[in-house]
Amino acid sequence: MAKKICIALFFFLTQLLPSQVAHAGFDLWGYVQRVQIGPDGKIWFLLDSPDAPTYCKADWFGFNLYIPPENPQYAFYYGILMTALAKQRMVVVANISVFNGTTACDITKTNYGIVLLK
Repeated sequence: MAKKICIALFFFLTQLLPSQVAHAGFDLWGYVQRVQIGPDGKIWFLLDSPDAPTYCKADWFGFNLYIPPENPQYAFYYGILMTALAKQRMVVVANISVFNGTTACDITKTNYGIVLLK
């Protein structure tokens, strides 16, 4: 009986504690300020997050995040970004801390993509 109580208590306490694995990297939250498709086909965009320059160096016109045209989900990224821009919805770019601020960021390298929020 004591073993069952200990197991139940363990599961109860683990539900109260935040997962450290889920929060291992830093996430950018913000509104899309502008989008451009460059001559090389990259979708460039800028978020209004003050933390973005810490991880992603600004390029032309302040753009510091992009999606390469070779990515299989290129069209879906385009749709999410244009929806976020047109409807003024916030997006999350997860795990941006894999970058160090020396270059613009290919967000497909974070392995999490973009989340469009309501």
